[in-house]
Parts: sequence; C-alpha cells; structure tokens
Amino acid sequence: MRELENIYAGLKPSCSNDLCNGCTILAQSKPEHSYMDYEQLSEGPVLFLADSFRYKYGKLEPFSKRERELISGLYPDKLQFSAAVKCPSVKDADMTPSNLKLCREHLDATIDKVKPLLVFACGNLAMKMIIKKSGIMDKRGKSYDYTSNSGHSSVVVPIYHPYAVLKEPRHSYLFETDIKNAYEKYVLGKRTTGNFTYEVLTDIQEVMALAVQLGDSKETLAADIETTGLNFRTDKIMSIAISMGEQTWAIPLDHKDSPHKESLIVWECLRQILENPKNKKVFHNAKFDVKFLLNHGVHPVNVWDTKIMHHLINETAPKGLMDLVKLYFADELENL
Repeated sequence: MRELENIYAGLKPSCSNDLCNGCTILAQSKPEHSYMDYEQLSEGPVLFLADSFRYKYGKLEPFSKRERELISGLYPDKLQFSAAVKCPSVKDADMTPSNLKLCREHLDATIDKVKPLLVFACGNLAMKMIIKKSGIMDKRGKSYDYTSNSGHSSVVVPIYHPYAVLKEPRHSYLFETDIKNAYEKYVLGKRTTGNFTYEVLTDIQEVMALAVQLGDSKETLAADIETTGLNFRTDKIMSIAISMGEQTWAIPLDHKDSPHKESLIVWECLRQILENPKNKKVFHNAKFDVKFLLNHGVHPVNVWDTKIMHHLINETAPKGLMDLVKLYFADELENL
C-alpha cells in the first residue's frame, strides 16, 4: 500500500462527476476517483458489495480473484459484483457523514442498474453504506429492506468480507451458511416456518397433567430455564420451559407472581418429567441448567447438549444460543 501511495504521490486526479463535489476522498492521491463500474453491470438476482475497489495490475476490482472464486464456488450463477464506495482503497475512517451521503448516490445507481433481489453487504463499510448501520459482528446474517430512489426494493444481508474468510478460515462456516440461508429464502423462495405454540401453566393441576403426559413419554423434549443470575448457589430459577414437537409449556417457579413459588408438588412433577429414562432431554449449555435443577433434587437423565453437539459439527463456529437460532431458525427469528 505504501508503494502504491508513493507511485501516485503528488498526483491530483480530477473527477468529472458532479455528484462527488465536496468529497474529501478526492484530496487523496489515488489511481482513479469515482469509478462508475455500474455502467458495465447487468441485471441479476444477487449483488455482492465490497467495501471499496482494489487497484491491481492497472485495474480496479471490487474483489480479488481468490475472493470471487470463494463466492462463485458457492453460487456461480448470475452474480454481480460491485463496491459500495466508488474510489479505491477507502477505509471506514475516511468516510465522513458527508462522504457517505455523497457516495450513496452512486450506490443507489448501482442498485438501480442491477435490480437485485438480494444484496450481500460484505464487511462493515459496505453494510454502513447501504443500511446506515455499523457492527458487522452483531448484524451479519440478518436481513434489512432497502429501497432505491427509483423505487426498486431489495433485501440486504450483511456478511463477513471474503477477505476475512481467507485470512481466518474459522469464519467460513458462518460465511457460507449466511449466504445459503439468504439465497434460498430470498432468491429461491424456500421458506420454513414452524407452527409453534406455548401455554403458561399457572394451575398445579395443569402441571400434574403435564407430568403424567411427559413422565412416561419416549419422544425427545427440550428444556430451558430462566434464572435471576449466574450463580447456582445463590440465584433462583424464575421459570422453566419444556418443549416437545411444536408445543411448549412454560412453568413459572420463583417468579414473584408465580402461584407455584412455595409449591413442592411442582418440583416433584418436574422430577418426574426430567428423570424419565425413556427419552432424551435437550438443553443448550446443559451444565448451567442442570446445576440449578440439582439444587431442587431434580436429576435430569439422558441429557443432550446442543452446544456440545454443534461443536462436533464445527468446532470453530460460534455456539451461542442466538448464533444457532440465526443459523437454523432464521425465518422464525425474523417473524418474532
């Protein structure tokens, strides 16, 4: 990069595009300013947006050859590639609010030319340019609506930049999964929605009936507790949720409004359900839940842990509960 700066030191390339007037990037020495690549683009269902262009071998490209091969290896058909910022080697810190506003006019023209159903914003700067939000780590994989000035609507999904995946291969799982989920949903129209329902059991008779129903069941169930804190010695279990199939039952326990707050029967019912030897009990980070349950004499058996199971699938992928929900239940999460 320093060698490139030395080559162009002292040069002040002109910019004939009136939309760029006032942009401070024009004062920087660059091989070219305001590269209107969208004039050569064609319509397509998917657009991958890099942060800015890269200058190599006399050409400006949004992605390197290896980065494009990484993307095209996943979905090779009808992909368009562009950059959110139309000058090369622009950093996030270079984009003042005024610069962002000016350059968004060019980005809007790019969207109007390609008319994509789906836009992948690769990296934080590309995401900031198109959805005006920052923080790629928190927002990757989520979807945002975008409407151009001409009225064309697209769905924008922020993802890791392919450079980050090549540099750190542990990002590849999320990179590929985010692209797969969005492509199948917004381009192929494949959507999966669950018919989930839940019931809050405030009557002890309801809890006892549930114990009879699940205490001898062979069907796998999932369980999750909510607590007042992280210390199993001093904190309390506010509630427990138990799911089987598409049905979920929520039982308030040490909640201030719980009718079961002083009930020993409710714990006997939970013991009957979670100590049933005929089925599997699925928790996420099971050791946390089990430590709290042991304080009440409940010893879950046949415990399976989604955190450990996902580690066996991919040891480098994030295993937080929200990460797994975004990977496997993206539609349900967006519809909440």
